[in-house]
Amino acid sequence: MTSEFTLSPHRSTAELTTTLSMVRVLVLGGHGKVALQMTKILAAHNHKVTSVIRNPDHTKDIIDQYPENPSLIDPVMASIEETDEEGAKKLMEGIQWVVWSAGAGGKGGPERTKAVDEIAAKRFIKAALLAPSVTKFLMVSASSSRRSPASYWTESDIGTFKKTWESIGVYSEAKTVADEYLYDESRKSPKSNWVDICLRPGSLSDNPGTGKVDLGKAKLGGSVPREDVAAVAVELLEKENGGGLWVDLIGGSEPIGQAVERVVSQRITSRE
Repeated sequence: MTSEFTLSPHRSTAELTTTLSMVRVLVLGGHGKVALQMTKILAAHNHKVTSVIRNPDHTKDIIDQYPENPSLIDPVMASIEETDEEGAKKLMEGIQWVVWSAGAGGKGGPERTKAVDEIAAKRFIKAALLAPSVTKFLMVSASSSRRSPASYWTESDIGTFKKTWESIGVYSEAKTVADEYLYDESRKSPKSNWVDICLRPGSLSDNPGTGKVDLGKAKLGGSVPREDVAAVAVELLEKENGGGLWVDLIGGSEPIGQAVERVVSQRITSRE
C-alpha cells in the first residue's frame, strides 16, 4: 500500500520509512486540544482515526486536522459520559489502539468530574480489554494522578503535589482511580499482546511545541506544550510493545524520538 506521509517535526526521513502500516485508532475526547494534535499526527502517519466528539459543530475542526487526506479521519457523535457498556463496546469494533484524552474539564461540578474522569474512563478501559481487536490503550493522565509523592521529587515538587490535591482533589482522585483501574485490569488481562500506557504530563500550555521533553521520571514543577504531549503520545503508541509503560512528562532538553526510545528500551517507569 502506497501512501502520502507528512513528516512531523519530530521524525527523521529514516524513521518515516519504518512507519507502521495503517492502524485504526479510537480517540476519546476528540475535540480536546491534545486530542486534536494527536489526530493530526496519527493521520499524517497514515493511521485511520475515529474521533469521538459530542458536539456536531466540531466535525469540521476534526476533519481539518489532516486536509491532505480527510478520509483518514472519521468523526463519531457520542457522549462519553452517557455511553453505556454496550455502546462503548460498539465503538471498539475494528479498533486496534484506544486513546483516552477526555475529561470533564471542571465543568458540571464534582459529580460530573467523577462521572467522566473516573466512571466513564473505567467503562471504556473495560470495553477495550474485552474487545478482541484492541491491543493498546493510552491514557492521557496528569502528573498529580498518584497516591503519594514520587521518590525522585524535590521538596518543592512535593509541596506542589500537596497543593494540587488540596485545590483539585476531586479531579486528582478521579484520575488516580481510573489509572489504578487501568493498571490492575491490564495485569489481569489474558491478552498476550495487550499494552497499557499511562502518560502523566505536568501543567499543559498552548505554547508551540519544542520537540524536546523530560520523559520518564520527571519533576512535577514544569509545564509542557500540548503539541509535545500529543507527539510523545503517538511515539509511545508506535514504539511501546513491552506490555505497559507509565511515564511522567514535562518540557525538557531531550528530543522526543530519543526520549521515547530511551524509556521504552530501558523500561523506565514512573509508577511506584
